[in-house]
Amino acid sequence: MNDPLDDLLDARLRDETPYIDDAGFTRRVMKQLPRRRVSWSSQRSFIILAATILSVVVAYFASGEGMFVHDAFARISGLQQLQLFLVIVACGIMMTVAGLWVALARRHETIV
Repeated sequence: MNDPLDDLLDARLRDETPYIDDAGFTRRVMKQLPRRRVSWSSQRSFIILAATILSVVVAYFASGEGMFVHDAFARISGLQQLQLFLVIVACGIMMTVAGLWVALARRHETIV
């Protein structure tokens, strides 16, 4: 996360610096530099994405093609209205607490 003051200073310095003509020197130097190699981070991202997709497919077929989701909905549909309401409220409270925890953790990171 960039500091807003750094962004402001960077923008001001970039805007106020006049262009100095170097007769193509920069272009020639950049042409002579070796090409960038493929970074490990892009390869790593691809490997993680492929492993995630493979894991999801394996989990889907290993779980009986998602029958556990169907079974869970069947069990939930058998609940009484009050029980269903309490399940929904409990899920909402858990999501609120998780969101608050993340927000406070991020706030703490920006302060330190």
